[in-house]
Amino acid sequence: MLVAGGGPAGSALALDLSRRGLRVAIIEQSAYDTFRVGETVPPEIRKLLAALGVWEQFLASERLESYGIRTAWETPAVRQHDFLFNPYGCGWHVDRAGFDAMLAHAAEHAGALLLLSTRITSLQKDANDTWLVEVAQQRKRRTLRGRWLVDATGRKAFIARKLGCAIDVVDRLIGAVAMLPHSGSGQWTLIEAAKSGWWYSAPLPGGRMVFAYMTDSDLWRTSRWGDLLKEAPLTSERASISETWSPIRVFSAASMLCQPVAGPNWLVVGDAAFAVDPLSGQGIYKSLEAGLRSAAAIARAWEGDTSSMVEYENWTVESFRSYLTVRRQFYRSVDRWPKSRFWQRRIGLPADDWNTGERLP
Repeated sequence: MLVAGGGPAGSALALDLSRRGLRVAIIEQSAYDTFRVGETVPPEIRKLLAALGVWEQFLASERLESYGIRTAWETPAVRQHDFLFNPYGCGWHVDRAGFDAMLAHAAEHAGALLLLSTRITSLQKDANDTWLVEVAQQRKRRTLRGRWLVDATGRKAFIARKLGCAIDVVDRLIGAVAMLPHSGSGQWTLIEAAKSGWWYSAPLPGGRMVFAYMTDSDLWRTSRWGDLLKEAPLTSERASISETWSPIRVFSAASMLCQPVAGPNWLVVGDAAFAVDPLSGQGIYKSLEAGLRSAAAIARAWEGDTSSMVEYENWTVESFRSYLTVRRQFYRSVDRWPKSRFWQRRIGLPADDWNTGERLP
């Protein structure tokens, strides 16, 4: 079993299958030494981490308790959602690279082969229907063999695109992300709508706070960080107009669906299968759930159950459709800027306004 990508979905799948006795290799491009986005997880993450057997390892890692979410969405007034009465307890702010590394090393401890700083250079099948994947690691090349190939490469969907899968892109949302030193006690997430997008901010372990401005890629090109921050008074107050910002990094946050997500001895999982808007706050949770579901589907297929891949495909498509319904409701609840292109697009502007060059649902 060859898993391309060592994020939450890929590592969860590898961990589960390794414990079932399958031989798994994780091929990860990084060494978990660079910044990764997606830093807050909901209280319900506990049940998935417990199912993976890593809850105690998570508690031993560097993390902050998240007391809840504050939003200024439909109106400028703040609404607060506390985790006080959640049966799973508090949410968590995590160092995403450290969180991903924890999961990958748990899979390695369970028996998986973990290849870091490794990239795929070619892939093909032999006459016996076995995958041959050539990889490069520190200028050394080797060929890995596996009966199954899993794409867990995130929104890049590197393997899926190589296999000719269609990627349906719903929007062109990006996140412009920067960090500040943080020594305050406000361990809650803040979401604030603005004229041409919305802001997200949350504390991180290690005395830092992350700020992300979410907008469409074509709108960002003509934007300025400082001016945009002034349009969000709550976020601006939290940042205190600091001059110690880290460099701004821009990441894709587009909602997208890969079709199909399964084929002869291959599978697509996590954000490579379907990626959701960060507004949902469910990115990591969804990836872990997908990792566990896809592992169960592969295990059943390994035993000859041909229906498991169909069920996984149906679950992926239905999950994405349900997500789009909720997403539409959240965005349509904001009507403060009726002439804003960002908000107009989310209440039904024709798809050709995007000019994306990719199929839109």
